[in-house]
Amino acid sequence: MTIDELKKILRDNRNEENRFFMEKYMRNQFPFLGIKTPERREIMKDFYKSYSAFSLDDVRSLYEEKEREMRYCALSLLEKFVDDLSYDDLPVLLELALTDPWWDTIDSFAPSIFGPMALKDIRVKESMRKLIDEESIWQKRISILFQLKYKEKMDEAHLTEAITNNAHTREFFVDKAIGWVLREYSKTKPEFVRQFLKEHELSTLSVRECSKYL
Repeated sequence: MTIDELKKILRDNRNEENRFFMEKYMRNQFPFLGIKTPERREIMKDFYKSYSAFSLDDVRSLYEEKEREMRYCALSLLEKFVDDLSYDDLPVLLELALTDPWWDTIDSFAPSIFGPMALKDIRVKESMRKLIDEESIWQKRISILFQLKYKEKMDEAHLTEAITNNAHTREFFVDKAIGWVLREYSKTKPEFVRQFLKEHELSTLSVRECSKYL
């Protein structure tokens, strides 16, 4: 199946009733086709049966479409073929991540795409570090969340730098990310998170989020 055929299938499955509520949920910032996650996953499952020659151009083609489901499918492609991605692809991937960014796309790019890439190539990890002090809250969120799934592979020095440099932004999506990554890491190393809370001042939101399992 080609990307153009996938696009046609997605458009053929448009649901106006779902579209209204999905757009409303996302504050009417983005257009939707009205395809719910389970149905979209089934469509992608069928797509992968006849798709094997991964190309970043296919991802870009999907991401050029405005409907959010098209971009979710692009992210699905990236996650499935993340082992085929390299440092040389990073400029394109960051460009896509910062195209109409919101939590729904950033929270896939950060831990599921940039995370595995950074474990494989130190240059990607260093690029994540450079995002810590960028102005965009979404770049900051990436720098915090790319290690979300790392568990015992967590780079605590990077985590500490990413959090402490952004702990006073008063930005909801930054504070939420801080709480989220600490909460996840508390499942692996609760003593680190407890000590971190003693030594650093975080927002009420971050503290509430990260304390769930402590």
